[in-house]
Amino acid sequence: MPLTELMGYVVTSVLEEMRGNPGDPQVQAMGVNMLRAMIKDSEALKRIVLAGGGVEVLVLGVQQHPTDEDLLTGALEAIDELHGLASLLQALDHLKASPPGARAGLWAFARAAKDRWAEVGALPHRETVRVILSTAHAHQDDYRVLSTALELLADLMMEVVDMRCAFSDLGGWPWLLQVMEANAHHGRIQLYGCKLLSALCRGGCLVEAHMSETVTVLERCFVQHEADECVLYWAFWAVQQLNGARALVNPMRNGCFKTASAMVAALKSLAAVTLGESDGACAEDMPAVVAAVVHAMDMFSERFDVLYEAMAVLGHVAVFVLGSSAGASVRQQLLPCVEVAVKALLHVMVTRSSDACSVQSACVALAGIIESCPEASPVRASIRAALLGGSGEGEHLLAKIIAAHVSNDSLQMALMWLNGIVVGVGPILQQMAQHSASHAVQLPAIRTLALLYGERIELEAADLASLPAALQSVLAAMRRFPENIVLQQHACYSLCAMTEHVADVPGSVSDEALSQCAVAAVEALRLVRGRCDGRQDSASYNALYLRKEGTRCIVAVCAMRPSLGRWLRESGLQDVLADALRSTADSVWDGRRDPEAEETLRLELLALSYVLGPPTAILEALRRWGVVKPAVVRAAADAVVDLARGAMNRKLSDTADPALVAFAAPVQALIAAGCGAEFLALMQVHAADEDLQSRIHLAVGFVGGCPPQL
Repeated sequence: MPLTELMGYVVTSVLEEMRGNPGDPQVQAMGVNMLRAMIKDSEALKRIVLAGGGVEVLVLGVQQHPTDEDLLTGALEAIDELHGLASLLQALDHLKASPPGARAGLWAFARAAKDRWAEVGALPHRETVRVILSTAHAHQDDYRVLSTALELLADLMMEVVDMRCAFSDLGGWPWLLQVMEANAHHGRIQLYGCKLLSALCRGGCLVEAHMSETVTVLERCFVQHEADECVLYWAFWAVQQLNGARALVNPMRNGCFKTASAMVAALKSLAAVTLGESDGACAEDMPAVVAAVVHAMDMFSERFDVLYEAMAVLGHVAVFVLGSSAGASVRQQLLPCVEVAVKALLHVMVTRSSDACSVQSACVALAGIIESCPEASPVRASIRAALLGGSGEGEHLLAKIIAAHVSNDSLQMALMWLNGIVVGVGPILQQMAQHSASHAVQLPAIRTLALLYGERIELEAADLASLPAALQSVLAAMRRFPENIVLQQHACYSLCAMTEHVADVPGSVSDEALSQCAVAAVEALRLVRGRCDGRQDSASYNALYLRKEGTRCIVAVCAMRPSLGRWLRESGLQDVLADALRSTADSVWDGRRDPEAEETLRLELLALSYVLGPPTAILEALRRWGVVKPAVVRAAADAVVDLARGAMNRKLSDTADPALVAFAAPVQALIAAGCGAEFLALMQVHAADEDLQSRIHLAVGFVGGCPPQL
């Protein structure tokens, strides 16, 4: 090609210029940069450079300018482009005697390796480690060589496990410990030394002979670099890999970590320990862990960062003990340490009640502990008594904190959830009534009700009894904040979750209450009527999610009282549902699939099936969008399957309404309307979409037709 020939001429000219001026550093540097830019990702130009003696020209430049690190680095990276990492390693071996050459070689190899670990792993492991170690040995007093070599070795040991044995066999352990001891004040060397130790201690090489000296080096590192969070991070990882949780717990209890940053790093490392597997992390070790963490909280009682990490560890440890596979007698013996953890968390809530972040962290930890306890657990009882003042009446701790932080959304969510799992739905409804004008209370309360009613199959008797009041509380919040899309979205989902439990309390929820839920969902849909959701912004997605949850609520209500479908149609509300379907379908690009939109479309089709009947809802959607929008076809196929399966448990109560009759017997109605033929035709249109083909196959199996063989 002419362009290739032109570039080949340029390459040849550059090589000739470099060959003719080997002693000119500017010519060499510019030539190296041009060659690297041209040969990158171009196999044709690489062949031209090789054929023109490019490697020899680069080597000549390196020999003429052995102290120019930038030129050396560029030339080595060009050699790497031409011949790969093996040639770069060979060049490093030749240049290692020169400090500039060693620095340039290590730097070039490290940069190249970071993007090509698979190629690094294919190099001879022993030779790779030997070259790097011998380069570092040759320059024991060169800080840059040592730090670059340690960083490179740390990455190698992290990524290529088999190199750890080569490192040990070649005397790497004594060299590493000597370097860290001799450069104890150099933060960068300690950082990469600790990182290398953490990789080596993961396994793959013997460390028993160096265990004591390694611990000494790490302890010295803690003391001299306690203000350097990066060094502490890797030092703690190394200690954890070396001795497990016990290596962290003992220094914490002995007061070795005298600064907050050091304690935070220790707590973070302790939180990362796999309880039940790591050394010093079995169930019987947890009392010591709890004692150490509580001691840390006492030492730094005014530091939120320490308290935050400590509370996370306490919650993690308590949950582990409560769910431990140890025998019942062992768990019973360990309950006091859980009580200690709980008291520490409650103490934070009391003494730092004005600090929203601290209270929220304590709430999250306590909620996890409560969810791990059986109902009759003394731990649950003690938490309940502390939060509710024993009797559960009056101005208790939770109520005080809720009132003090009434405008903090995230904290209110944590408090509401803790309130719900400790006491139940009742107190949440009380808070909603007391703070009816506070969006910061209403939204977390609605979300909590959705979780309490939606994630539990069997509800407590008190929560079931509160179901009618809970429905009315959510409806009241929706009326109070009619323009808030996010609140309306969560409220619709909450109404759906509660409606699914109506059958558990026959007669407690009236048809009027259910119709109010349906109307509220329709009014929520009006809020985003005609609003596009195809843009990549939060308002767009909120519109989509509100349509999803609004129609989900209508489906749930109509499933409980199918006659509400007719009532919605006679009230003229079917236009809102049809508009929701149209907005969602139009927002999906032609020919594209969108899982979020498909789920919303499925719910919209089901809602319209209750109101207008399945044939009208399904067939009109397929005929309007089926050819150009596979997302609509997928949603329709899933809706047909849901309708067919749901009809097995559905009884017809109103034969005067054709839509309701069709909904009660959707398979027959869809077959009579020719739904199977529509799906078969669309199978041919979207033949390349295997997932869609399988969905249509399933739908056709219900509504008739003979699908072609795939």
